[in-house]
Amino acid sequence: MKKIALVALLISAFVTGVFARGKQPVAFENVPEDVKEEIQKNFLPLDIQLITVKKVAPRRFEYAFKMNDETEIKYNNRGELIKVENDKGIKTLFVPEKMQKYVHETFPNATITKYEVAPGKKVLELNDEMTLVFTKQGKFVRIED
Repeated sequence: MKKIALVALLISAFVTGVFARGKQPVAFENVPEDVKEEIQKNFLPLDIQLITVKKVAPRRFEYAFKMNDETEIKYNNRGELIKVENDKGIKTLFVPEKMQKYVHETFPNATITKYEVAPGKKVLELNDEMTLVFTKQGKFVRIED
C-alpha cells in the first residue's frame, strides 16, 4: 500500500511540474503530421518516453520529445526543428555540413551535444560545454561562455 501511495505521489508531482511550466502531455497521434514525419524519419526506432506541447504564441506551439536514450528534441507546429540535445552526443544529420566541418577541424576531439536554431543564428554546444554561435548560413561568428 505504501508503494502505491508513493508511486501516485511521484506521478502527481511529475504531472503538476509539467503543467506548472505550461507544458501539457500529448499523444503522438495528436502531433502535427509534419512533426510526426520528422520524428519517424530521424529518430525512430528510439522509444518516446514523453511528448509535451507548449503554447508559445497565438497559433504557435512547441512539441518537445524526450526519447529513451535521453535525447531531447523540440519542433514547432510547422515541423521546423528548434533543438536537439543529448549530453552523450547528438545525431549530426541535423547540423549543417559547414558547421560540422568547422567543429571537426577546430575541435577534433569534441562531440556535439546540442544543436539549436534561434532567431538569426544557429548554436552548437560541445561536450566541454563550449558554445559556438553561427549565422543562419552556417558561418562561424563567436564562442560564448
